[in-house]
Amino acid sequence: MAEIQSEQTCLKAFRDAVDEAGIVAITDVKGTILEANDNFCKISGYSREELIGSDHRILRSGYHPPEFFRDMYRQIGRGKTWRGEICNRAKDGNFYWVDTTIVPMFNEQGKIKGYLALRIDISEQRRLLDSLHQLAHRDALTGLPNRAAILQSIQTVINRKSTNHFALLFMDFDRFKLINDSLGHDVGDKLLEAVADRLRKAVRSTDSIQAARMGGDEFVVLLDNLSAPEDAVCVAERLQKDLAIPYQLGGYTIYSSASIGIVTSEHLADTASEMLSNADLAMYEAKAAKVDRPIVFDQVLRDKAQKRLYIENELRDVISRDELTLFYQPIVDLESGDFRGVEALIRWFHPESGMIPPDEFISIAEEMDLIIPVGNFVLNEACRQLNRWRKTLGPLAPANLHVNVSRKQLEHPTLVTVVKNVLRKYEIPPECLHLEVTESIIMHDREISVSTLNELKKLGVNIDVDDFGTGYSSLSCLCDFPIDVLKLDREFVKKSDRDREVMLIEALIILAEKLGLEVIAEGIENAEQLALLQALGCRLGQGYFFSKPLIAADLEQAILKEDWPSPSMAGV
Repeated sequence: MAEIQSEQTCLKAFRDAVDEAGIVAITDVKGTILEANDNFCKISGYSREELIGSDHRILRSGYHPPEFFRDMYRQIGRGKTWRGEICNRAKDGNFYWVDTTIVPMFNEQGKIKGYLALRIDISEQRRLLDSLHQLAHRDALTGLPNRAAILQSIQTVINRKSTNHFALLFMDFDRFKLINDSLGHDVGDKLLEAVADRLRKAVRSTDSIQAARMGGDEFVVLLDNLSAPEDAVCVAERLQKDLAIPYQLGGYTIYSSASIGIVTSEHLADTASEMLSNADLAMYEAKAAKVDRPIVFDQVLRDKAQKRLYIENELRDVISRDELTLFYQPIVDLESGDFRGVEALIRWFHPESGMIPPDEFISIAEEMDLIIPVGNFVLNEACRQLNRWRKTLGPLAPANLHVNVSRKQLEHPTLVTVVKNVLRKYEIPPECLHLEVTESIIMHDREISVSTLNELKKLGVNIDVDDFGTGYSSLSCLCDFPIDVLKLDREFVKKSDRDREVMLIEALIILAEKLGLEVIAEGIENAEQLALLQALGCRLGQGYFFSKPLIAADLEQAILKEDWPSPSMAGV
């Protein structure tokens, strides 16, 4: 008897402990609440009288999908214990989370007669987890979903394998770095917040749009349930227009626009990262092309990107593999036909891909900071070749050597020293060397350009402005920089059959003469162009009419044979 009483005492103590610590309820097989302890009443906000006899569904919050409860019922209906976390709704409408264990209760015949539900309040833990999730998946500055969050959303859409169309817009803001650097990071941050607000308004209009900040000035927008892939372009154009409206921030009126790349479900990727990469490629193309419209990703862009990556990889050791070669295009006196000099032009002969044109690798070399060694190679090799010609050809050797200089070379502190050393090494008189720079290059950083060009002038070398007339500050260029030669852009010569272009060429030649500058016309391709330039008083020129760029050996033969058209040969 004492043992039975002891067991009953222990059982009561256990029940009291459970009742005190946990949230306890008993339901019948249909889910009608039969018993509820004080903790249940306290957390739910219902009285015991309100709970008992009610269906447990009064606690449902709507947070969980129907499948969640179907799985739960299936398991406990088989007589098995179920455990999981449930979000319930209290009487006042607030949500609370409970770690729940539901245990089937059996009658003497072994049939389920009801269920015992034991719950523990985990609302605080869930709030903490939600806060951590918020930190991990929200951008701290704008409050938009961040990269991790949008990647999850993209992957969910990809995995859905629905017939509905969707698209991803990748946008980058033009001039953001300039705004950030000139007006300060506070204004830059305010601009990003304003951009996020405008995107957020677009998101509010439909649940099928989700915007996110990738970082920096890059944002993406996921468009779901599109009627057709083309709809993505319409949305992108509308966003581009909205985002281009001036921003009033911190007393400043700020103008910015977005370059937008689009990838649609027509080019479905296996992973969110790949889809994001494709949209980024399209954005990069839009930014590089400087077009005021979105660019849609296609296979051509993918092939272009792969080719670029291939060029990047192969460029790293191009000099050590001895794959770079210089070609030389003659510069001719347009009156006498005399050979006056050459322009050194770089070519890349790849053992597998053949000749890779300069316009495909020079800009990449610039971005990779390989243009300095490549530029130094050109200068060194061209001067070495001129030294050889001066020894072998004597008075027939080119009198002048023209070498192109990139922006990064011009802004590099060693350029003057490099030029000085190369001239000394190959015994080249400084006045024989012409360094060619474009307007855009010298205008990029006027202070550095003026200083460097003046130092080069002190060495005795000549400074040529290449592609003159195509920049935005041609006349300013003539006033501010120590220039010796203007090279008329080939586009002027190409359009010389138009009266307006002819007048412009004539005006530039007269202006150069007044300033004591030499003029070289580029891109002369026929006798008519040559005759016009002669009539306008242009003294020097180059182009395929005289000769295409030649390797050194072929140029030597042409020099010895005078094997290119002259004014007399052209009948003018």
